[in-house]
Amino acid sequence: MGSHYWWFYDVIVAAVALVCIFIGSRKGVMKGVFSFVAVAVAAVLSFVISITIGDTVSSGLVCESNAKKIAETIEEDTFINKYVDYLENMGYSVDVDRNKLETALAAEEDMEKAVAFYLNSVNGHALDKEEVLIEKMHEGYAEIISKIVEGSLNKFSALKTKEIISEKPEMMLELIPMICDEESIYDGAHYISENFAAPAYNIIGRLVSYLILFVVLGLGFICGINAFFSRREVEAISAVSHFAGGIFGLFTAVFVVFAIAVWVKISAITGNNEMLFFNNDAVEKTYVFKYFYDFVMKIC
Repeated sequence: MGSHYWWFYDVIVAAVALVCIFIGSRKGVMKGVFSFVAVAVAAVLSFVISITIGDTVSSGLVCESNAKKIAETIEEDTFINKYVDYLENMGYSVDVDRNKLETALAAEEDMEKAVAFYLNSVNGHALDKEEVLIEKMHEGYAEIISKIVEGSLNKFSALKTKEIISEKPEMMLELIPMICDEESIYDGAHYISENFAAPAYNIIGRLVSYLILFVVLGLGFICGINAFFSRREVEAISAVSHFAGGIFGLFTAVFVVFAIAVWVKISAITGNNEMLFFNNDAVEKTYVFKYFYDFVMKIC
């Protein structure tokens, strides 16, 4: 993963700012104001519309397609095998009996307490406090399911899956019975796709649609403004108008750089954050660009 080209992003910010200032100053204050408003409106409209598009992408055909991909990587004993391996490598030197673990997981009430009780009885003495073992189980849930998602979909979806399960481990109580039963594996895969992977695709859909809409609407509005002013008589632009136009050009640059930050975020996601230029480590080293990038991540 390369991060030594971090300066490239700040150079882009400076270049965009200078170009927008130059164009704005040449246009003058009137065209500068209209251009700024056009770009700002394009950004707001793109953001609002992209929310709906993102929801549609994550809950429609993409969700079903992802469920099928996940189901192809899950068999009846996939979770049990991975869970046994995880429990045996928690650092307690415990040899887990698969059948007894399955019995504990099948407990209708307090499944996690049943597993913790079983673990504390394996070696003839308690391994740890019940709440500590349950917390480690939650970590195991997040680790196992995120690996399944990564193998089926992508690393970004896996990261989101891990975050969601870590925050809401109780969701696993509903999922585990489904992915441990051959007849309900697809239901479990759909549950994973809908509840864990969908938020990641929601973000991707929103970012891509925002960028496309911003470019299309922004260029459309700018072309309309230029056509409008081209029909009017050309008046001499004063020095003050040049200066004010440059200021509004700088304001316009903010939206342009934000769009570039969205593009970089999309590239980092689809490239699994491992490409030479498009990765989070490089962005974090920048002086200016990181603030635009962080804002993109916050509104996602």
